[in-house]
Amino acid sequence: MFKRKARAGKTAAAEATAAHVTADEQIDAEADSVGAADGDVSPQSALPGPYDVSEVPDNGVVRVDVGAMRIATFPDLQLSFETDPTQSRFMSILAIYQDGAMRMQPLAAPRSGGLWAEMRPAIMASIKQSGGDVDEVEGEFGIELLGVVPVVTPDGEQLRQPIRLIAYEGQRWMLHAVFMAAAAEEGGKAEMFEDILRQTVVVRGEQPMAPGDVLTISLPPGATPAAAPQESAPADDIEIGPPEPGVHVTETR
Repeated sequence: MFKRKARAGKTAAAEATAAHVTADEQIDAEADSVGAADGDVSPQSALPGPYDVSEVPDNGVVRVDVGAMRIATFPDLQLSFETDPTQSRFMSILAIYQDGAMRMQPLAAPRSGGLWAEMRPAIMASIKQSGGDVDEVEGEFGIELLGVVPVVTPDGEQLRQPIRLIAYEGQRWMLHAVFMAAAAEEGGKAEMFEDILRQTVVVRGEQPMAPGDVLTISLPPGATPAAAPQESAPADDIEIGPPEPGVHVTETR
């Protein structure tokens, strides 16, 4: 699936509320108590990725540089860059292939972990308030959220779409991913999107940031945005269709 140097082979929106602080030491001190209290640190270090920029393996995977992330890609994968309502900054990237999609968002996190455990209750409450169902399960990436959410198609048809929420906590960063449609279905395209997630590299940077702040996302060098709708649907309201070529910029409400 992923192109390699001189060979080919298979490799492998969430919201967080946190008090803003001005120094990494204070950020880490607050998180130490959270992680210890929850006892919720998953054995993610045994996974083959995602990777910190300091430990990228020399496996020849082709990646697209989008600032805070370097995303593993292949020719038919569409990347949609989602902005905030003011269109002043990118908030997340939607990777789309046929009838499946995965939204990725790189976040600043405490060195000692615990951000995913802090985020999950609010995410679960939001899904249930929207009329969906969600459960915590132990998965390959640690504790995941599996659920279904109501969606409305462009034709006005009301459906329930499967979603799967994953988080991987690295070195002062967390990569949050929402698998949607066929990407969230067992036996569908889940494995392919998991491979993309595992081979993604996160570039945290050294600047102090509060837990939950979105790391800086930028267009790939030389990229030209393709035509895209005025607004993108939120994670629980997205309609997945065949990808169009090019880099798309859309608004996240």
